Amino acid sequence: MPGPAPKAPGERRRYNQPARGEWVDLEPLEAPVLPEFEPTFQMPKRMWNAWRQDPITSQYGETDIAAAVWLAEEFRDLPPAQCVALMDKLGMTPKGKRDLRWRTPNEVKTIRKAEEKANVVKLHAVGKTKS
Repeated sequence: MPGPAPKAPGERRRYNQPARGEWVDLEPLEAPVLPEFEPTFQMPKRMWNAWRQDPITSQYGETDIAAAVWLAEEFRDLPPAQCVALMDKLGMTPKGKRDLRWRTPNEVKTIRKAEEKANVVKLHAVGKTKS
């Protein structure tokens, strides 16, 4: 049976912090954060260019950018499982995005459309109730 809607983050009373924090809604990139593809990269150029355009990179600091470049340079020399694990940690995969609690602009649009379609109406009991 569904319960009441969750409270806004500022109205919640919790004694512990959420394990992974609140969701972050990402905006489309205005300009790429990652550098352009270089001949020393072993990652496929198409993959690197897609990653450069992904809004997740707006959350990267200098160390994240360095890790992304290192991954691109070592991509073919690393075991596939290690590549996937690093891609997850950098938010390059759907699992990585979920783990980091990042929502892409398309996900945000979908959520907003679903909320508009829901058109929730609150019902109130009228008359006497049995006690």
